[in-house]
Amino acid sequence: MKRRILYKLFLVVFAGITIASCIKKPKYRSEPVIEYKDFLRYGDPSDPDSVELVISFTDNEGDIGIEQGDTNNSIFKSGNLFMVYYYDSNGTWTAFDPNPAAPFDTMIIPYRVPVALQEGDDSEPMKGLIYVKQKFPFKWATHTKLMYRVHMYDKALHKSNTIDTPPIEF
Repeated sequence: MKRRILYKLFLVVFAGITIASCIKKPKYRSEPVIEYKDFLRYGDPSDPDSVELVISFTDNEGDIGIEQGDTNNSIFKSGNLFMVYYYDSNGTWTAFDPNPAAPFDTMIIPYRVPVALQEGDDSEPMKGLIYVKQKFPFKWATHTKLMYRVHMYDKALHKSNTIDTPPIEF
């Protein structure tokens, strides 16, 4: 009786290991690939106190994210995900510039994506969501339709594709 139970237990464990070993890891590109998913508003929908841009990503090595103190590369000084704020100016998308007299003053919003794999973890293909929450910084702006242009870098400095969000109306 004990032998039969042990034999059945062995078969169940062996079958589980066999099935698990047949599952293949997904294969993604080395450069992160991002895609727009959603735009969330908190508070009054027409006059939110904060917003959250939701972006999906895939990366073959899983080296998404940087440590808070990581400034080894000039790209990472302010973040590794960058959003440019555009507004609709009579049917033309215009990069927002709070000070038109100053060169290169376009509203670029940097964001530090937190580390997904800790130091020493094996690289793994990865997919997930990034939630970029902002206090709504444009309350003083009179724009009623905006969009973001977004790209990011992984730890190996692979640049992702660049995406535009759909128009967002307030």
